[in-house]
Amino acid sequence: MIPRSRVHFSHLGTRPRVLAPVLLGQMARPAISIGDALASSAGGSGNLLALVEIRAGRDNEVFAQEQRRRDMLRWVAGLEYGSDVRRRLSVTLRMTANVASSIRDAIAETEATSLVLEWPTVASPRRHGLSDLTRHLLSDRAIDIAFVRSNAPTHAIAPRSIMASIRGGPSARVVASTAAALADAYGSALTLVHIRTDSQHPDRSRREWESFEQIVQEMQRPSTVVRLHHHDDPATGILEEASGHDLIIIGSRLSPQNPNALVGRQFLRVVRQLQCPVVMVRPKTVALRDSPRPIEANGHRA
Repeated sequence: MIPRSRVHFSHLGTRPRVLAPVLLGQMARPAISIGDALASSAGGSGNLLALVEIRAGRDNEVFAQEQRRRDMLRWVAGLEYGSDVRRRLSVTLRMTANVASSIRDAIAETEATSLVLEWPTVASPRRHGLSDLTRHLLSDRAIDIAFVRSNAPTHAIAPRSIMASIRGGPSARVVASTAAALADAYGSALTLVHIRTDSQHPDRSRREWESFEQIVQEMQRPSTVVRLHHHDDPATGILEEASGHDLIIIGSRLSPQNPNALVGRQFLRVVRQLQCPVVMVRPKTVALRDSPRPIEANGHRA
């Protein structure tokens, strides 16, 4: 077994509290299995929020609502999976007319520190609804969000080997601690990779490498494999390093100019080539960095 990391998922000394919302018809099994793994951290807890949407018209009748409620309960019961990670998420079922609002209410009520969502893909049965929900929740500033993507949406994630790509910036520590928490939960081998490119200023490369070394030292995991990979394109470097691993952890680099995009188009093309599941972490610290310039009282940029 890999030694337990001393770095907490929330970085605030609080116990991790995970919230994993699901809607009927989602391919949610991979996301739920990641939520279970994160909730298994020492002192951690989690909640599976099963949301039944209230629709307009005849579907809003009491009988129709009750039928959808029963369908949801049967669907959740069918999500059980065989794994060394036991189900840690308690189940809460709610009727809702506004999915994003209900998730925000649940975050406040459970004092969740991390939110686990299905990463919308072209193959997602509820792709447009998931994309719209993602846009609504990306503006939330008080919680880490883990987006889970898998090419096997009906199977739980149970990796033997995990690779985390860590460069620099606000997401670096969250990516590292998320990877460590999942490695502990699954008993997986863990590899931390730093992609260095010569296309950026040498001072920035040096700062990112020093930050990476500090994170590795703080984690105190002697069994962790540490790699430095040189490549002109960081996304392609990740793709090359991903071979042989069962789960890839990356960080989101949201841009204030395009806040609805989780990653850039070029990086997304590379992610689509990965055959193994991917967890992308959007830390709350990134959401707080709206602009390099402050906003004055008159609403204009300083």
